[in-house]
Amino acid sequence: MLADFERIDFDVSKIESWPYVKALKIGSLNLSKINLIAENTKHLESELVKFVSNQKVSENLLKRRNGITKHLTKVLTNKFRGSKVTTFGSFQSGLNLTNGDIDLCLQFNGEKPKKVLKKIARMLSEDGMDNVKLITTAKVPIVKFIDSQSKIPVDISINNSLAVHNTELLRRYSSMDSRVKPFIISIKYWARNRGISDAAMGTFSSYAWTLIAINYLQSLEKEVLPNVLKKDGSKTVDIDGTKYDIAMYSDSELDFTTQNQSTTGELVSGFFETLAKDWPWNNGVISVGSGKILTRKEKNWVATKPYISDAIQDSEIKRLGKFSLPVEDPFDNKHDLSRVLDVEGVFEIRDEVLRAYQLITENADWDIITEIKYPEITPNEPKLDLFEDLRNQSDDKTKHDLKILYEQLKDIENSVSVRESERSDAIKMSKALRRNAELAKEQSGLSSELRPRRSKIDELQSKRDSSNNHYIPVHFIEEELSRVYSVLTTEAANRVELSLEKEKQMFSWFFELQSMYEHSKLTRKYHREFLKLLEQQQQSIEHIKDIRQEMIEIQSFGKFTDFDDLAMKLLKELNPLKRERRNLRREIGRLEAWLRKQTHFNNNKHSKHKGKRKKFVNNRKVDDVKSKVISGDSFSLQDLEVLLKHGGLGSVNQSKTKPRKGKNKHKKNNYSITPQRGKRGKSSKNQ
Repeated sequence: MLADFERIDFDVSKIESWPYVKALKIGSLNLSKINLIAENTKHLESELVKFVSNQKVSENLLKRRNGITKHLTKVLTNKFRGSKVTTFGSFQSGLNLTNGDIDLCLQFNGEKPKKVLKKIARMLSEDGMDNVKLITTAKVPIVKFIDSQSKIPVDISINNSLAVHNTELLRRYSSMDSRVKPFIISIKYWARNRGISDAAMGTFSSYAWTLIAINYLQSLEKEVLPNVLKKDGSKTVDIDGTKYDIAMYSDSELDFTTQNQSTTGELVSGFFETLAKDWPWNNGVISVGSGKILTRKEKNWVATKPYISDAIQDSEIKRLGKFSLPVEDPFDNKHDLSRVLDVEGVFEIRDEVLRAYQLITENADWDIITEIKYPEITPNEPKLDLFEDLRNQSDDKTKHDLKILYEQLKDIENSVSVRESERSDAIKMSKALRRNAELAKEQSGLSSELRPRRSKIDELQSKRDSSNNHYIPVHFIEEELSRVYSVLTTEAANRVELSLEKEKQMFSWFFELQSMYEHSKLTRKYHREFLKLLEQQQQSIEHIKDIRQEMIEIQSFGKFTDFDDLAMKLLKELNPLKRERRNLRREIGRLEAWLRKQTHFNNNKHSKHKGKRKKFVNNRKVDDVKSKVISGDSFSLQDLEVLLKHGGLGSVNQSKTKPRKGKNKHKKNNYSITPQRGKRGKSSKNQ
């Protein structure tokens, strides 16, 4: 009847925090003498009937949950283009508690999941959501938060496609027998209220408890549920390169009818009796996919160090080895859901099982058995009535509260405006100083080019001048070549004979000119390169002068890192202010909505007829009040009432008077260009 870790010898003072485990260890709790009787299960059955009836989801709750889901779907798909949001979890499987969370899976392949979750967490925090937590150490990283208005908890995961198939499996089981849903939600409710249903706290997750509960119903001598998984590979899905077998038998293929006639109360009490007296993890593995408890040897999931027994005696051990209390995922057969457990979590689970069983045998009420152990981590009931606190409050008191909120909002708006302006200036200065650093770097680069280029210029100038000293300019050579060529060819064409001596001289001179021409062309090349480099040098010098002038104007303001730090500091101040502003606006909107509702109710008691003069006066009154709000002047409760009747705070920011310049003129000159003929006037010209 003992768990394997309870059989070893250890100092019982180390388990003072778990009184039932301690009592079992020292012998003051003797499980062999504690047995269920019919009276126990009958009493529990009556208690569970009342409990289950209270777990029905109201239309208001369903509407609010759907509204949150729709809003988050819109926000997430707009933020991450090409993404898709899918709902899964207990509400889709039918195994939900009234204050159960909303599970959303964002399917998105654009970025790494952890990076996406960080963006989502930051976005939710900025939107004023409560208790935003990013959990990246889990097998499937998630963002957890609580909707600030309805107090409904929400979990968002990335590409958690297998969870959608798990949801379908659980939905299938919950619909197979009318006792399954009340049985499972009873176990889940107990585990949550007793603080052993949170993987982040080192205990089983709600999903793990659901599998443990289903496996119990599969493992009874007269089973309540069969195994619906085929495991024949006839239907698989590929997720991140891994194939999962998700094939399930249809109802006709199963042809299963249970012979078990136990009540829900008998099943629940039997569940706790089995866990208390026959701890399944001594040698077993919870396996819904197999439809039974597998032996550790069959699954090859033998516990590894550090063992639970080691952790009892060594307080330094926090994390347990693999397969401490193994629970197999139905589709991902390599995934053990007990990998999140720590030693304290194991003892919490064992202690609560023993406590629940003893209380059931004592005919304790379900409220006592499931009494909330850690209120700070237990979800609150959803808040569906937004005006609950206002219904018994006078309208005058609400208007007074609203006026105070307006004043607070004005102060917050001023604080936000000042800091945004200062931050904008700091960012501008940071950019200017960064530009200064870039200019300094550019100047250094340009300066480093000046000396080598100057040397090249001098070298080219020397080559050019040297060539000029030895050869006549190229244009002279070209002219002389042309002249000599003309003499030689023209006189030959005219049959004018040159003397042999004269002809030799002319040809000799021609060839010499050709040789000189090649050298002179090189001189021209040197000269062109010289001019090009000289122009580059002058441009660089002018550029350096411009850079130095620009640097002189901003170099006295300090380092850009100082302004970066200032901008970051102001941002840290702005975030809570903006969050407070958002909350104030929401509260103002809520109070305005309530007062409008009350005003509408009261107006139905009075005549709706109003004269033109009264309407004109009222319009002037509204404009006066809005002007007071914009200017920051104080206003009375009567002014507040007028404002509420005409759109509330939201109407103040809208433009109230649009310029009418040229309206009449526009009308006068708005000639028709349609083919229809207009009516003639009755002036004398048209008679």
